[in-house]
Amino acid sequence: MAMAGLKVGIEVRASTGAVAATMATLPWMSPERIALDDERSLLLLATSFGEADEACAYAERRVRKSADGLGLDLAVLSSEAFPLVIDLREQIALD
Repeated sequence: MAMAGLKVGIEVRASTGAVAATMATLPWMSPERIALDDERSLLLLATSFGEADEACAYAERRVRKSADGLGLDLAVLSSEAFPLVIDLREQIALD
């Protein structure tokens, strides 16, 4: 179940295995991975924060803490927060 707040996209430089291992430690954030190239990925993480700065700081902190705790070589390159996408088809079905 995803949290109700902002989603954060975090660009990381790490191997696919390191990204997968880090994501496995963050199930409550509903992690999704988008491969950007051989070395970079975009992690999408759900947060409960409504403010972009807080959401990004929390998500970055959790990713770094997980990677460090596992001894993984993972670098956070950037992050950006955005609202959760609302599926309007569900609204139409209710009307």
